[in-house]
Amino acid sequence: MIENCLDRKLVWSETDNADVPYSACVDNENWIIRLNDFPEEPLYTLLIEDRPVIDFDDWPKSWQRP
Repeated sequence: MIENCLDRKLVWSETDNADVPYSACVDNENWIIRLNDFPEEPLYTLLIEDRPVIDFDDWPKSWQRP
């Protein structure tokens, strides 16, 4: 299931927080993207309901940023 998160078609919204620049409501859950301390850490972390679920470096092609 976690890997499928990166394959879903999503449209993200901008936030006012530079550390978590994007959010989306998916299946009534709050998804956010956190920027990490790259290159020591992966560039992004996906958090669902404030729980980290997956780290990644390349923005998924099926995700649309504002």
